[in-house]
Amino acid sequence: ELFPEKLEGIQDYSTIEHAFIENNSQATTTSTSYVNVTGSFIASGNFTAGKKYLLYVTAQVGNSAGNGVFAQLIHGTTAFAESEQGYEPGAANKAIYGFFIVWTAVSNEGIQLQFRSNSGSANIDQISMVSINLADNLTENTDWFFNQVATDSALSTTFLDGGAVTFTPGTAGQDWLVLSYMQADPGDTTNSEISRINRSGEASSSLPESRYEVPFSDKINGFQLVRVFNLSAASNTFKEQSATSAGTAHTRLHSSIFILNLNKFKNHAFAYTENDAALSATNYATQLQTLSITPDVAGNVWVGTYWGFDRNNAARESEFIVQVDNIDQPAGQTTDNYQFSQGSDATDEHPETLSTMLNLSATTHTINLNASSDDTTGAPTGQQGTLWAVSMELSASADTTSPAWSSNSTNGTTAGTFIQHSVNWTDNTALSGYIFSFANRTGVFVNDSFVIFTGTQNWSNVSKWVNTTVS
Repeated sequence: ELFPEKLEGIQDYSTIEHAFIENNSQATTTSTSYVNVTGSFIASGNFTAGKKYLLYVTAQVGNSAGNGVFAQLIHGTTAFAESEQGYEPGAANKAIYGFFIVWTAVSNEGIQLQFRSNSGSANIDQISMVSINLADNLTENTDWFFNQVATDSALSTTFLDGGAVTFTPGTAGQDWLVLSYMQADPGDTTNSEISRINRSGEASSSLPESRYEVPFSDKINGFQLVRVFNLSAASNTFKEQSATSAGTAHTRLHSSIFILNLNKFKNHAFAYTENDAALSATNYATQLQTLSITPDVAGNVWVGTYWGFDRNNAARESEFIVQVDNIDQPAGQTTDNYQFSQGSDATDEHPETLSTMLNLSATTHTINLNASSDDTTGAPTGQQGTLWAVSMELSASADTTSPAWSSNSTNGTTAGTFIQHSVNWTDNTALSGYIFSFANRTGVFVNDSFVIFTGTQNWSNVSKWVNTTVS
């Protein structure tokens, strides 16, 4: 007997499958080899082999001796090479770690955040790890898109295309979350690495953009940028683009872009302000962004922020917090009062990101992004302030229709032989896979492993040796 991978009553499709961990206890290490960050993992039981997941990770890293700190994400025991980043923000400061990837899950593998020091005591705090199942309720290249470039490329003053997606939304007026990521290996300490989200087609934009000079060339830097766009039913192209302010010493190691239709979820909200806002020297006194969201039902809501810290003075440091209903989310940000510094030049525009998930009641909630600088000398500003919030409940238009089957057949009925079992499957959006369950004359059904298949129509064909005796 065959069972489809999607069955009404077997899985709840009102909520998209997701997992989240938040770790607000600062961890330290003096190890110069990677070690696991305690409590910062999503276990293998949250993933189904062969299915695709969005992984989105943010953290705040430092080194109390003023030396370097490195972080990376692993699946099982294998590192996502593109996830490694290293910073040297100063003894009293933190740097932002931000990474995302679309991962095809591997059997018995979870994900784990790791860190190390290159000398002294490295630290990591305010860790957020989100996974969202993209396979079961969303359709690739319709509801979401992902593209990456893993080829090393020398950067120049001409912007170099990286991960790129071109598509035409099926419905006008919907909101699309656009994430970009660039990993760079700096070759000098005098010229800036630059990353931006470039849009063309229906409209043109090259923001957000981030840049900074690194104080040390033996580190690896990451640029995680975010913006939400409202699109019409016209062709749009989004690209991560990279460059350097001068010279050709910097190398881009990885580039990727991810796009998600937020209207596939029951509730979402976003806010974006392009213009610069002068930052106060009073902690968190400048509100860079605000939004409100009213979930239809109580449940988990993914909240994220991006903004650019425009230093305008090489000595400036930033601070920022995200609050939901005037309470720190994640908890402890105000008390931590971390100062952020990732570059070494007055022209730096640092990418500042943070992600969290919390259970919200079915009432209106206000989310604020507040920021400040250590001093107003040089007139530092916050720019391209972005907030987004999206419920993990699916909209009514998301796929909740189970696959249909027909032409259930076998090529024989003789015991003691191999018999092929075949079923034709169709679905209104996309098939993802099936599990074959077989009793083999024992009276007890045993499940095979999940088998992936694609399209809106496909055949499952399974051959089994049939026992000659009944037990």
